[in-house]
Amino acid sequence: MDDADRAGIEQARLENAFLAKRTTLTPSRPSATDCIDCGDEIPVKRREYVPGVQLCVECQTLKERQ
Repeated sequence: MDDADRAGIEQARLENAFLAKRTTLTPSRPSATDCIDCGDEIPVKRREYVPGVQLCVECQTLKERQ
C-alpha cells in the first residue's frame, strides 16, 4: 500500500463520517422553500436531503468558500 492508497482510504473514511453525521442531524427549523440569501427556490430534493436547509446550492457554496 502506497501513499496514494492511504490517502484514498482516508478520504473515503472522512466522506463516510460526514454522511453519517448528516443523516443523524435533527433540523432546528423547517427547510426553507426559498433561499434566504438570493430568494431562488430550493429544490425539493435538496430540502429532503438536507433537513433544515436555508440556502440554495450556489449560496451555500459561496458561504463555504468565505
